Amino acid sequence: MQGLRDLKKDLGLPQHFLSEPPVKTPQDFDPNQYFTVFTHLSLARGYTLDYVYFLDGLGGKPVIYARRAGSPSFQSYAEFLQSYGEEVSGERSYGSLKHEGDYLEKIRPDGTPESYFEFAALALLGNQFYLWWHGLYNDTMILCEKSDLERIDQDLRDFDLTLPAKVAQRAQQIDFTPAVLVEEQSVTIRLVTFSKWGGFWEYVHVMDKADPAHLLGAQYNPLVEYDCGIAF
Repeated sequence: MQGLRDLKKDLGLPQHFLSEPPVKTPQDFDPNQYFTVFTHLSLARGYTLDYVYFLDGLGGKPVIYARRAGSPSFQSYAEFLQSYGEEVSGERSYGSLKHEGDYLEKIRPDGTPESYFEFAALALLGNQFYLWWHGLYNDTMILCEKSDLERIDQDLRDFDLTLPAKVAQRAQQIDFTPAVLVEEQSVTIRLVTFSKWGGFWEYVHVMDKADPAHLLGAQYNPLVEYDCGIAF
């Protein structure tokens, strides 16, 4: 998780993503760098990661996709949808874009417990870069040990906030250790996450061992609730 944070900590938001149409340049963040951190993951042979930038009246965020190496990049979300034979409709939702996350179908864990943890982390955090306005609600952190609470304190200080004493005390009782159970046909991942708009949650995902992008079940259990009260 520290490696992932280091990879993205100084990105900022390029101004060209705030102009219509927002088009990625060769100097912008390359999501293929994730594989320097998630060393137990790889892409299906012949593919590379890319993204288009989605911008509307509510904010902006990247939509990652996997394309064949050597094929041209899509220049817009509309062009990306056209590859599925679809069009952008007037009812598009910022929060639930079509085919967002499909790239995970091309991600290959190496079969170790670490690889399934990395897959879950990529699925949760992979699109956390170049976020703008409402996109900043996507602030989920994966916490792996009690010392990670210091990261929350720093993040809240940036907003002139602190965790209420009762929330901080209850958070000290949480077991943050990730757990991975690899069985014959399935893998169960247990993670603890934090968001300023929700607090501490336990994620339990059961994925198909041969096809981890296929979820067999999921539970989201509130551990300690918290809402910072900020509205963008």
